[in-house]
Amino acid sequence: MTADATEGLFVHPNTVRHRPRRVEELTGRSLTDPMTAADLGAAPYALRLLPT
Repeated sequence: MTADATEGLFVHPNTVRHRPRRVEELTGRSLTDPMTAADLGAAPYALRLLPT
């Protein structure tokens, strides 16, 4: 999975391993929690709906 992600994102493998942990540190939420995953997935969409 990491190899596919690194190729698709054009980043170093360590970046793919580090970023999810960093998101958890910054948000204080676990990415293994389905509600967290749903919230983080919906957030960019919600931001696009806000008036500029």
